[in-house]
Amino acid sequence: MKVLRVVAVLLFIVAGIMLYKGYDKMTNYTNSDSYYVKNHNAYVGGDAYNYIINGTYSTAFFVLGAGSAISAFICIGISMIIGTLEKKTSDKVQLETVSSNELPPL
Repeated sequence: MKVLRVVAVLLFIVAGIMLYKGYDKMTNYTNSDSYYVKNHNAYVGGDAYNYIINGTYSTAFFVLGAGSAISAFICIGISMIIGTLEKKTSDKVQLETVSSNELPPL
């Protein structure tokens, strides 16, 4: 149960990183003709091609982030279900021990 919660936290962190990287690819673009200026998220010479490439990368990162977040929510849900089932079984064991005695404890 605790392992699933740790996995969920790690998946939320991965989701945040992926969403940031997707946002970075989508918004930060610099392509200069000068050799001395550092290009950011520029791969080929044409601006339109770079926008297409960055759009594809940002979509992929957003999908990875959403998948990680959904997986984290699933882990939390499974953890809660397991916790409920464990509580029910422990309550059932306590009721069986009480009913097997002649008088319940006060």
